[in-house]
Amino acid sequence: MSPTRPVRPLQRGDTIGVVAPSGCIPPAALKAGIELICACGYHVITGEHVLDRAPHCDYLAGQDADRASDFNEMIRRDDVAAIFCARGGYGASRIAGLLDWPALRARPRPLVGYSDITSLHLALAAEVGCVSIHGPMIGALPELDASALEQFWAVLEGTLPACSLPADPASMRVIVPGKAEGELAGGCLTLLASACGTPWQPDLRGKIVLIEDVGEQIYSADRSLTQLLNCGQLQLAAGFVFGDLTDWPALEAKPPCNTVDSLLQDIFVPLGKPMIAGFPFGHVPNPLTLPLGSWARLDASSRTLSLGAAPEGEYASPRLSVTGVSSPYLHTGSPRLFLGHTEDSAVRSRRE
Repeated sequence: MSPTRPVRPLQRGDTIGVVAPSGCIPPAALKAGIELICACGYHVITGEHVLDRAPHCDYLAGQDADRASDFNEMIRRDDVAAIFCARGGYGASRIAGLLDWPALRARPRPLVGYSDITSLHLALAAEVGCVSIHGPMIGALPELDASALEQFWAVLEGTLPACSLPADPASMRVIVPGKAEGELAGGCLTLLASACGTPWQPDLRGKIVLIEDVGEQIYSADRSLTQLLNCGQLQLAAGFVFGDLTDWPALEAKPPCNTVDSLLQDIFVPLGKPMIAGFPFGHVPNPLTLPLGSWARLDASSRTLSLGAAPEGEYASPRLSVTGVSSPYLHTGSPRLFLGHTEDSAVRSRRE
């Protein structure tokens, strides 16, 4: 297992390409998101078909070939420093096989999105092997509060202090205590499960796996987790960070017989890997932005997730401990996370 390649942090003045690889975005939402990005000092170009709608259905932002063409244009342009997805929904998996992965492999750049964009994060990990960004899309950026927006740009600009994630331990639950470390992986549960058996099947070996979803009943989430178990992936992970199954209570009986925590206890406790639940990312208000492929340290006992440099000489050998030290405080650190590695002096000199 090779270490994930870092990508260049964004700098104010860079050009960001916006594409719609999945569902349709309302024009007003696209305009508001672009205005916010421009107000932060960036230039924006949009794909020709970003506001298209497929003629045969209401859930795709245009024809597969056109959505792929927009994406490939951004990959091939030398002036595009990052690719932001307009929104999720469905459709990214339909174009994964149409994308110019060799061009992106030659010049990796951040891909930003979550939800249905999990399909592209998985393909990017398999085809390019570089860091990608599990974070809000264009349509959601104006909805972020100041703190979440600041953390979003800090990740993309490489100014996020290593080992610092602003999540309140009191809002999380310990499912399995202990400590683990490894690269971040994962995303939306439904997309992780549906990728099994494809060329872009999740590779969770030694990873800290992020899992969340929205609008799924408990039995449906059970089915997706069982799929990941049956193909042998969950067993290979180092640890798990579960967000939420957003809106699940509205889909269950009143009072519910099925609950998220009962499902997590049933599936994950037998695996014995450190796990927390309730981490604020994905389909929740003001989600944290997380760099997939970056090194992370999970202390489930104290309910914290930290980002930082991989241990010297141990990048491909994540460590696991089933004992934890409880602490109510977040980790802090001085090095800056460089979208996959801590920034060294040689990198700083090139960037400056």
